[in-house]
Amino acid sequence: YVVDGLTTSIKGIDVSAYQEEIDWEKVAADGVRFAMIRLGYRGYGTGKLVTDARFIENAQGAAENGIAVGIYFVTQATSVEEAEEEAEFVLETAKEAGVEITWPIALDLEDAGSDTARTALLTRDERTDFIVAFCEKIKAEGHRPMLYAAIRWYLEEMDLSRLTDYDKWFAQYFNRPFFPYELGMWQYTSSGRVDGIKGNVDLNLCFVDYSAAKSGE
Repeated sequence: YVVDGLTTSIKGIDVSAYQEEIDWEKVAADGVRFAMIRLGYRGYGTGKLVTDARFIENAQGAAENGIAVGIYFVTQATSVEEAEEEAEFVLETAKEAGVEITWPIALDLEDAGSDTARTALLTRDERTDFIVAFCEKIKAEGHRPMLYAAIRWYLEEMDLSRLTDYDKWFAQYFNRPFFPYELGMWQYTSSGRVDGIKGNVDLNLCFVDYSAAKSGE
């Protein structure tokens, strides 16, 4: 992202077990400076909390090669208690990786794989309650909470007037994003290519140096 001839964005990716084994040394050499790594998800049918099979491997591989690490978790909470349980699960599982999390911890908000998902009938206000519960627990532990969603979810499925304290990660695959709110990060394609990763990978531009923000620089 270039303004007046100067690059004002930071190059990053987001990955999960779907990318299989990643050569993080090659990823770093290809100019990637941060990685949002899937920690896990709650099952949309069973409600079970599941850790991504490659979370620890990916978090450690990125950190060992100088790539800043952030996290995302796919929610299917149906109550404030479940949202807080998800936050606790994320915080505890993140500790197991043994790396510093300098980029945000994002709550992934998107349509489930089935119209009979346990969250299918939630109201906008209920979803917002659960988002706040998750984010506040993350913030209380010294991390920066973030929301990941596409345009419909931001505008229809949550009350953004109650979510102004949390950074936004926006998924929209256009040359320029159209979003009437401040963005921390933009996922602009799901078919990117990065050395060290087989096949497609999501590419992101970040407009905040979260590592510097976390260290107080």
